[in-house]
Amino acid sequence: MTRQTLITLASAALATVRSARAEILSCADVECPIPNPNVTSATCTVADKTFNAVGILNLDTGVDSLKGLSWVKAVAAEDTGERERIYDQTFYLGTPEDFDFDDTGACALFFTEVSDRVTFGDGDVRNTQGTCGQALSDSCVSALTDRAKKVDLKGLSRRAACEKMQKDFSDNLDSACSAVAQGDRWTGIKAKALSGNASSERISGRQNSTSNCWPVLPKNNDLTLIESVNKTGDHNASTLIKNFFSITPILTVFFPGEGDESLVSEPVAHLTCLKIIDLTTASNETKSPHGGDEEGAGSHLAGNGALAICAVLVSTLFGLLG
Repeated sequence: MTRQTLITLASAALATVRSARAEILSCADVECPIPNPNVTSATCTVADKTFNAVGILNLDTGVDSLKGLSWVKAVAAEDTGERERIYDQTFYLGTPEDFDFDDTGACALFFTEVSDRVTFGDGDVRNTQGTCGQALSDSCVSALTDRAKKVDLKGLSRRAACEKMQKDFSDNLDSACSAVAQGDRWTGIKAKALSGNASSERISGRQNSTSNCWPVLPKNNDLTLIESVNKTGDHNASTLIKNFFSITPILTVFFPGEGDESLVSEPVAHLTCLKIIDLTTASNETKSPHGGDEEGAGSHLAGNGALAICAVLVSTLFGLLG
């Protein structure tokens, strides 16, 4: 069997594995640059922020007029002292070049403080994927989206609408979600307007001139920085893993605006459960996803970027097929 055939089989097998799981994309998919040929870790600089790893997930609302949107979570760690580290979690909205929802109301609620029980199962947290139903439960997902669609936003400005939605969720914890909240109420909810005067501007060409990475697909899509959450922690591997690989539920709500070209005629709510995926394009000769000690993993990620384990399957196939 030729080497080219082996490569084709390996690539096909890897593609099959990817298609069977939730499609959270990583640095491997958007080709974050690897600055040092002696390491497999990547960095991703977007405008004035540099990250160690990213996760990208399509915002699939099922509504044709809202196709092409995606959420990006990018994470970085910066040491500020011998025992202190700042973890920066930044969220971008990806939109097609010609996407315009100025006549449509839109808010995003970031649930930045959820229980440690919010996971995609018992696998390696660096690369696990799944759905919000698996992470939170189907009943909690339904409760959150149903509540969002029932909040009366008529006559409110975009900013006021998002503030009202944040208050509604902060004041009410649906019983279906009690197992995944911290305490008897939601805490750490961040609400941001995605359209109107209160929304952020898309990253401009001038700002993008300092970027070495554009973590969205397709690459001609625009990015808008929506929210950044900074948390202070220590240098322990467990702290790093929690801050890098935790899941952030993002509730995106669209509602009719005052203009004649609203993209929706009634409220639409969609829950995205996003985390970073620890893969880069130079990961062939690194640890197995199930091997290595936690401390070693944490130290490598904090110092040089994401642990790279993308093509372990390819290497395994080469070994089996001789």
